[in-house]
This record gives sequence, structure tokens and C-alpha cells, in this order.
Amino acid sequence: MFKKIKLLSLLVCSPFILLACHSDDDLLLTADAPKQVRNINAAAYASIRGGSAEVNALFANLGATNVGDELCDVKIHRMSYDTIGGAGEATTSSGVFMLPHGTDPACSGPRPVLMYAHATSTFRDFDLSQFSSNPDNDATTEAVLLLAAYASKGYAVIAPNYAGYSDSSLSYHPFVDEVQQSTEMIDALDHVRKYSDILGADLSSKLFITGLSQGGYVAMATHKALEAKGETVTASMPISGPYAMLDFVDTIFAGYVSGGATSFAPMLLTGMQMSDEIYSDPSEVYDAAYADFAENSLPRPGGFQEAGLPSYAIFSGEPPVGANAVNQLGFNDDDHLLADSFRQAYVADAEVNPDSPVYHIRSVTADRDMRDWQPGSPMLMCGSSTDPVIYYSNTLTMQAYWGENPYVKSTDMAEAMASVDPAAVHSQTVVYCTGAGLQYFANFM
Repeated sequence: MFKKIKLLSLLVCSPFILLACHSDDDLLLTADAPKQVRNINAAAYASIRGGSAEVNALFANLGATNVGDELCDVKIHRMSYDTIGGAGEATTSSGVFMLPHGTDPACSGPRPVLMYAHATSTFRDFDLSQFSSNPDNDATTEAVLLLAAYASKGYAVIAPNYAGYSDSSLSYHPFVDEVQQSTEMIDALDHVRKYSDILGADLSSKLFITGLSQGGYVAMATHKALEAKGETVTASMPISGPYAMLDFVDTIFAGYVSGGATSFAPMLLTGMQMSDEIYSDPSEVYDAAYADFAENSLPRPGGFQEAGLPSYAIFSGEPPVGANAVNQLGFNDDDHLLADSFRQAYVADAEVNPDSPVYHIRSVTADRDMRDWQPGSPMLMCGSSTDPVIYYSNTLTMQAYWGENPYVKSTDMAEAMASVDPAAVHSQTVVYCTGAGLQYFANFM
């Protein structure tokens, strides 16, 4: 059973760890191949774990009880690769490739590949490859989790930053865009495979996929896209994703506003605008106070706090009967993100055309719903029924849709997370689900 772990300030980057990371073989291998930027060895593990009790507890709960119990050293590479944007335009993205190595049998020979899709970040400079050189980067928490859970245990980890982040040439992020994000994940996989010989990466045919929140959706979309291409997915574990997009967004517009709605809404609407032109003018969807800048507000340097958006409220009026405290924060007559006319049009279509949207924005939302395929290889959906951000109804809806599909399982971590602060349940789900995922993936090794 996992202990309660808070992943906040994770790493202390000292001169010692930088010297340990920058050995002579940590240099650019070719102009096009992923660039090795760190080597996580025994000294680096000691510094990482010694710099944070929380990180040390994370490693311990994931099987490395004491410093020195890590199975593999890990070469950290920064990827830069070509992909597409939400409109199909050519662009670039980046990410991290973690390559285990060492004398333990788990660290050599053909390595299973673990693809990871990260949770939503509002920080433009999000970069999973910077976790030891810049521990203040918003990607550090997830990057260290990938190191502790997967790379140090022998998985070759591929994790994009996503287009629109870090030094990507795309000026926006295609948020929860099934086609773009699954394509980008596969582009990252293809990029590593292309340079595997140069990198000394012996990759096995075993391919695992996981991700949290937005990344849970992306993980599921990537599983779907790879199977559509005829590639075998060994197993996947989407975590707390908005898979049943139409039902989920309908629920929010009905007044049951989820946590984080004022950060998710502008990224979702901008992504839809770029892929499907959902409005002629931003004032059609945003309240007048935000119509001039909301569509370009996120992600940005400084993140949500620098965006000038409402802290919680997306609607005016009153919350519905039965709304909880989080839902109620989504309403404010004086300061709310979305235009009243937008909500009215959306809700009217939901009432008249619940399952076959006519209103364009609902139609685009329905296009992003994952209820249009059947997995042909194992999938474990993991989440928490107490999650105030991405409702567990997404998991239950997908499970019901897939019915008796023998490949699909789901697990609710709410009981295991009973002592976690409710406000932290969504972000902490990844820690508890990763423990379950390691056991699940081990069945297919």
C-alpha cells in the first residue's frame, strides 16, 4: 500500500549533481539525434534523493527502499522532432527520452518502451528533460516520477513536452486534440526508433502507454491510433482522463463545474478554433472582459497566475441544486470567463440534441469523444471517484460503452487515497495509479 506522498518541491540541483550528470559521454551524439543532457548514476541518485524527503519516499514506495537500490543508471536525452499542429500544419516539438543502462539484467538487452503523456500545464516552458538542471521547471514532478517508476527499473521512457511548449515553433497548444496529440506521440516514438542505433538503444517489441489527466486522454488516443496503424500495444494505463468528452463537457455546462475550469477552457477553445474554426470572433465564447486576450492566454511564461483570467468562475448565475463546493466556485455574476450567450446556446443544444449535437462547438466536442473504438489489447483505466477535476464518470462511461470487452479493466484508487487532501486528489492519483500500473504492466513482461 502506498503511503501519502506530496510531490511539490522535488529536487535540489547542487554543483555536485551537475558534475555527476555532465560526464564526458553526456555530449551531443549527432546533430539530429536526441541529445544526451544527463547521466543519472549512483552519485546523482544519492543527490536527488538526499535533496528531498518527498522524492526519497517516492523512490522507496516504488521499490527502491534505500539509496543505492535503484536498478539502472539512466541516460537522459532531450528530443526535438517534427510533428503537426491542430490544423495539420508542420511544426516542431520536444521531449525526453530516458534510456536505462547498467549491469543488472533489467537494464541491458532489449528494453520495453514506456510512452508517457503528461498532465495539463499552463507554463509555456514545461520541459521534462530539465528536471535535474532546472528543478523549478513545472515538468519536474512528472519527470522524477518517470525516473523513479519506470526508467530506473529498465523501461525506455519516451515522453513529449507537446507542441506549443518549451521551444516548439507552434504558438498555441492543441489541447485534448485526439488527432494531433496521438500523432505527436507516435512522431516521438518514431523519432527515437529512427536514432535507436546511434543512441545505443536496444528497444524491444513491448510497448506500454500511460499518462495523467489530459495525458490520460492522450494515452488512450495513442493506444487507439497505434492499433489503427496495425501496431501492437502491449498494454496501456490511462489515468484520470476526460475520455467521454461530450458527457463531461455537458456536465460542466449544466453547472457542475470542475476544478481548474478557467485554465482548461481557454486552451480547449483555442485548440478547437485552430482545428475546426468554432467562432468568428472570440466574443462569441468569452465574456467581454476577457474576449480580447483569453484565446492567447495559455500556456504562457509564468503560467496561469500571469494569465489574468478569473480564478474559478466560468459562468454567471447560480449553480444547480446539488452542486458541491467546487462546482459553486464556477459561478460569479461579476467576474466569469465565458459569455452567457455561449452557455445558453450550448445548453439548449444539449437539451434538444443530447446524443447528436447540432451546435458546432458541441459537435466538435463529440468528435473528440473516445466512444468510437474497441481496444484490441489490454487497458487498465485508473482514477479516483473522489477526483474534483476530471470526474470518474469518464472511466465509468467508457467501461459501460466497452461492455464485455475482455481487454478492458478499471480501478478506483479512492480508498487508497482516503487520507489525501481532497484538493490534491487529482494530482496525486498518478502516484497511486503508477504503483498499480507497475504491477499491471509486469503481467506482460
